[in-house]
Amino acid sequence: MAEAPERAAPGRIDRVLEAAARKIDEFDTMPRVEIVESDWTPAERELYTKRRTGRNWLLLAAMGGFCVLIYVIAVVKLHEYGRMW
Repeated sequence: MAEAPERAAPGRIDRVLEAAARKIDEFDTMPRVEIVESDWTPAERELYTKRRTGRNWLLLAAMGGFCVLIYVIAVVKLHEYGRMW
């Protein structure tokens, strides 16, 4: 008959699992970032906000234009193949 495989010591598996859990915990924690006060002047902050607002409006216009373009292409293709109207 074949011999039974060796069994691990009862506490060994628990120790291995605990060590694995500790390693996971070490990698899961994010390093702490020190929060510091901003040294921007009010004029710099206003300029930054103004630029960011302008960039956001430009991005909104680009995304809206892309949506309109896709819609127009879909309408033209549907009309072209006779499945619309």
